[in-house]
Amino acid sequence: MPCAVSEESTAVLQAEGLCKSFSYEGGSIRVLDDVGFSLDSGCSVSVRGESGCGKTTLLNLLARLETADSGSMSWHRESLDPRTMPTAREASMRASFLGVVYQAYYLIPELNAIENVMVAARIAGTVDAETLDRARDLLARVGMEGRDLQLPTKMSGGERQRLAIARALLNRPRVILADEPTGNLDEKTAGSVMDLLLEACREEEASLVLVTHNLAFAQATDEALCLTKGSLGPA
Repeated sequence: MPCAVSEESTAVLQAEGLCKSFSYEGGSIRVLDDVGFSLDSGCSVSVRGESGCGKTTLLNLLARLETADSGSMSWHRESLDPRTMPTAREASMRASFLGVVYQAYYLIPELNAIENVMVAARIAGTVDAETLDRARDLLARVGMEGRDLQLPTKMSGGERQRLAIARALLNRPRVILADEPTGNLDEKTAGSVMDLLLEACREEEASLVLVTHNLAFAQATDEALCLTKGSLGPA
């Protein structure tokens, strides 16, 4: 059954009427126009669209990293105002509610693998022995067992993204936002990383929002959407 286009009040992530414009010298451009989005717990959705169409902007709004011009939003029944910057309470909630996987990894080069994974716990303020054990378990699950002390600069692109996935999952988030997570990888490595991401989200019962240009990856999610001329709808 479709998971992403649902009006159920139990939706883990929901938005209505999201609009976003960017100004430039001489005018402005609207990248999101009355976008509605709803994702059920444990489900996955992909968002495709041309470069520059607003996919990353949509993810940033859902993560409360950017403000919208208008609209409403909720994280698991917690009403938020996307027109304003997040409150301290929302920022604290975000650390445990959301995990993010980026195309560019965003690992800290001076920190080893286990330290990079534990960054998520430090942000959430949950650094303890149990969390450290979970970090080691996640490294093993993403195929990097025994690599705790290795620096990201000594890793391949695929290994770095596996490390980033472990970091995103550490705090047991309800939702994973993945922005072109295989964009820097070769075709074979991209396939294995995507399989890992989808499997890990299923095992953790985390919902997934995947931005991708890859049709096969998009079709592997429960629901496939397309962002076209500011509007979000079925692919």
